[in-house]
Amino acid sequence: MAKDIKDNSNSFEERAKGPFAHFFISGWNHLVRLMGVNVLFMLFNIPALAIAFGFSLIFMPGLISAFDLYKFISVPSNEGMITPIETNVVSSQLLSLLIVFFVVSMVGSLLICIGPFQTGFAQVYKDIRNGTSVSLFGSFKVGLKENWKKALVSMFIGIILSAVIILAVSFYLNMKTDVGIIIGTVFCVVFIAFVLVQNFAYNLMVTTDLKLGKIYKNSILFLLIRFGHCLGLGIVVALFYIIIPFILLMSASYMTLGIFIFLYSFVVIAWVQYGLAYYTGRLVDRYVAEDEEAAEENSEET
Repeated sequence: MAKDIKDNSNSFEERAKGPFAHFFISGWNHLVRLMGVNVLFMLFNIPALAIAFGFSLIFMPGLISAFDLYKFISVPSNEGMITPIETNVVSSQLLSLLIVFFVVSMVGSLLICIGPFQTGFAQVYKDIRNGTSVSLFGSFKVGLKENWKKALVSMFIGIILSAVIILAVSFYLNMKTDVGIIIGTVFCVVFIAFVLVQNFAYNLMVTTDLKLGKIYKNSILFLLIRFGHCLGLGIVVALFYIIIPFILLMSASYMTLGIFIFLYSFVVIAWVQYGLAYYTGRLVDRYVAEDEEAAEENSEET
């Protein structure tokens, strides 16, 4: 059942602007709050960052080989006056940046995160969308208190399935055969799809009273029945969690490193998560709320 369906009714002026415009207007009006969420997300997920770092030590060697990333972490010793020792230093620094990219991508995408805290942030996003937000910490505590049990299970689901998917990607792409490349590519798509499912799941926890099994069922159904929109969301996710941070970090300059630190500490993660939460809310309004109304009508008829 949908929670607080009445909260989703916006004023005529807000509806007239359209959902796309309303997303940016609501986000801009709560820009400071979203920046605060971004900072708190990174702070509260320090344990998740440590887990993701452990994942990087386990899986990065295979992924580097699978995606032929050696050129990003090695510098030929015969270039200019670079000595072998200096080359090793540069290579280790680039490898460290690659690990930072992996860790931030895994945590920001919610594949590895502290689940109960994430439901608190999801409640903040819900209240911003509905215009019912009172305070950042007030909303955060409500989401955390009401959903921590389901979020804890979802957290372990994310960690376990992420490990399986990454292992599959690494294994099949390292086969270096046509079949291996095809299957590995499929698992890359599954990886992005799972990011969407996890984000849908955390947002459904704070917008519905469904049990966890039905939450994941609905998350997968949302992905299938709105495939075109979710394809666009997948591209956005890949752009902000994979492509942009990879380019910024692998450019290996102080300017791009500074841009990366600012964007992913204060802006990008909260805005991408809010975008996914906003879209999930619209899906809940359209499908879950309609199902509830139909159920109420049937109960009245009987």
